Amino acid sequence: MAVAASHGRKAGRQEITANHPNVKRARDLKTQGLKPADIGMIIGTSRATVYRYLSMESG
Repeated sequence: MAVAASHGRKAGRQEITANHPNVKRARDLKTQGLKPADIGMIIGTSRATVYRYLSMESG
């Protein structure tokens, strides 16, 4: 990992922010009246992840 860091790379998963396309899509689908389980099926995530996305601060 030290070699990767010396080359400017980070270890681990990328952080998902409120500006991520899936988060924006989840919000759009929620405003259309879809349930979180249905949103998860559309964007390919679990219902729990949809709840996490919807709770993120937009900004």
